Amino acid sequence: MMMALADDLPDWRDMANAPQITVVTCVRDEGPFIVDWIAHLRALGVGRILVFTNDCRDGTETLLEALAPAGVSHVSQGNILGSGKTPQWRAMAAAWDHPACATAEWLAHLDVDEYPALDGFDTLHDLVASVPCAQAIALPWRLFGCAGRMQPGQGATPERFDRAAPVGLAYPALGSFFKTLFRRDGPFMGFGIHRPRQSAAPAFFDDTGTRDDALGEAAQRILLWRGGTVPQGRRVQLNHYSTRSIHEFLVKRARGLPNHTDKPIDLEYWVERNFNETRCTMIDHHLLAMRTEATDLRALPGVAEAEAATRVWHGDMLRRILATPDGARLCGRLVLAANSRAPDPRLGRALLDQYARAQAAAS
Repeated sequence: MMMALADDLPDWRDMANAPQITVVTCVRDEGPFIVDWIAHLRALGVGRILVFTNDCRDGTETLLEALAPAGVSHVSQGNILGSGKTPQWRAMAAAWDHPACATAEWLAHLDVDEYPALDGFDTLHDLVASVPCAQAIALPWRLFGCAGRMQPGQGATPERFDRAAPVGLAYPALGSFFKTLFRRDGPFMGFGIHRPRQSAAPAFFDDTGTRDDALGEAAQRILLWRGGTVPQGRRVQLNHYSTRSIHEFLVKRARGLPNHTDKPIDLEYWVERNFNETRCTMIDHHLLAMRTEATDLRALPGVAEAEAATRVWHGDMLRRILATPDGARLCGRLVLAANSRAPDPRLGRALLDQYARAQAAAS
């Protein structure tokens, strides 16, 4: 096979009139998933990907360094766990003035288990062009479950998991969360986890291409929106593969969360995300371009070898987890909790109201 060179990879920054898009992420021990995720973003027109790592043990950092010719900038935060500010928030603070972000026109903070899916567009450039006055575009989560898989199996994440929660999931609340694609020159002061920190209300558009001033005026940490109403004409969503297979979930549990480092990844986490009620194919027309990009990326010097090494580490970690009573017990409980069911939207909203009242009474 002919070795791919940096000049052989398409650089979306050189496309005529195409906006420069940078995605920022924070990872720990996610080596087996990185190449396909980066390939998908590149296929959608993302030119730069800024990756912060902390305390990686699986070889992720070596893989990221090998991916530098594909527009990947890697910043190691070292082992900062337990140092106060969480790794993700520390990364977001550092990202704002990084050259990969300072020179971009559009920015987004996404995790490696979040894949943008477009309906009616091939790239994010097309999406942005469809709402020329937008300063921010909501990328609503669609929760994807394990699709009945215990073992990882072969293929990229969106190829293996096509079962999801119904559109407009009212409960749990995270079914209505969103991330944000936003203009660097908008009224923003820095990154947030779900939406940027803002100095004024931006021109905010929802997933249907409709301007929604309520989103633009909302406080930064208000993530719940629409309240279970099924959107008509959705043009973009963020496929959120937060469980993957049972075995992959067990390794994720050992890794921990980059933002809520004190929050356990446990059975509760699983049942709030493992929805397999409907088949969603919105991302399917992007898969061929993702595969093509992934082939080119794995042909870069050192990438295939580094990725294979991360898979070996994850396999060894899984065997160690399943050899413990705690790991074996949780594996069995995950099998028993095979599928979560979305409550009727009216009941879902009632459950949210009940929780809000309980929180208010306790404060």
